[in-house]
Amino acid sequence: MLSLVFLEPNCLDAVPFTTSKIIAEYGKVQHHAIQQMILKYKNDIEEFGRLAFEMRPLETKGGIQEEKIYKLNEQQATLLITYMQNTLPVRKFKKVLVKQFYIMQKELIKRITTRGIAKRAREALTNSINNLPESPHKSMKYKHYTNLVYKIVFGKNSKQLRDDFGIMAKDSLRDYFTTEEITEIEKLENQIGVLIDLGNDYQTIRMTLERKYLK
Repeated sequence: MLSLVFLEPNCLDAVPFTTSKIIAEYGKVQHHAIQQMILKYKNDIEEFGRLAFEMRPLETKGGIQEEKIYKLNEQQATLLITYMQNTLPVRKFKKVLVKQFYIMQKELIKRITTRGIAKRAREALTNSINNLPESPHKSMKYKHYTNLVYKIVFGKNSKQLRDDFGIMAKDSLRDYFTTEEITEIEKLENQIGVLIDLGNDYQTIRMTLERKYLK
């Protein structure tokens, strides 16, 4: 399925949007005409949020220039399309766009719900670590187990994932994971908690999980 709705950054508090370029392409209208329409109805559109845009390189006969691409949230995009001529391409595009905004919102709700469930698994893992005998390295164990989980699910540790997402240490990595990824993390953290409670040390748990999942 064509991607007409985007999430940047791909995290829970981001707002789904489409672009003026997408509207022009699938509505079979010149992008310049869509840009002009956005400027004409700017006050109306900004009743539904600040009008965002980015500059992208555009190759022309005269060389590389910059093109302004507007980013429109669901309400802004829907309003703009109502101002366009009701041609067959516009009607078809509007139906697909509405469906994709709905799917994106549904995915975000699923991720929020799944994160709430996964939080209990993370708390159970933390409790299992807290119940271990005191040692100089005990405070580092949660980080080690977290990186073990991420290595299995993503093939990277938390620092590498933060670099990929371009986020700081204070930001929550889990806001950027999909529902499927969060579910997989929850499963692994539950397994680690059980293995800790059974008296296994980190090296044993690491080898057990790597043999099972990293074949």
